[in-house]
Amino acid sequence: MHRIVLLLTTAALLLAQEGGPNPGAPAGPAPGGAPTGAPAQGGSMWPMLIFLGLMVLMMWFMVIRPQKKEEKRRKEMVDSTKRGDEVVTIGGVHGVIEAVGEATVDVRIGKGAESVVATFNKGAISTNVTNERANAKK
Repeated sequence: MHRIVLLLTTAALLLAQEGGPNPGAPAGPAPGGAPTGAPAQGGSMWPMLIFLGLMVLMMWFMVIRPQKKEEKRRKEMVDSTKRGDEVVTIGGVHGVIEAVGEATVDVRIGKGAESVVATFNKGAISTNVTNERANAKK
């Protein structure tokens, strides 16, 4: 990935270098008084636009796209939880799902007579341990 970034940056810098001496121009001052070999003041904007486009494209592939994929995976995981699944919340609480509502889940925390049922938002589920075990066996 770093090689691609280096390659894109190098290409953009090479495109941005449009100044320098013009081999076909006659030596000496130009009619306006500026030396002939001086870079043009009103240069093309294309190299800068290409560079900005490459930077936006790089940000898309390195940040936005992976984040959207992870968000989609997490939404599918939360939507697929059902009664009896072992889960871990974002706070690190381990438990078993007792009931699933539209926006909340009831999670049984603890074992035996000392267990407690707590209600969490669905967004608080960070890991579905039951699904991970099933996927690991495949």
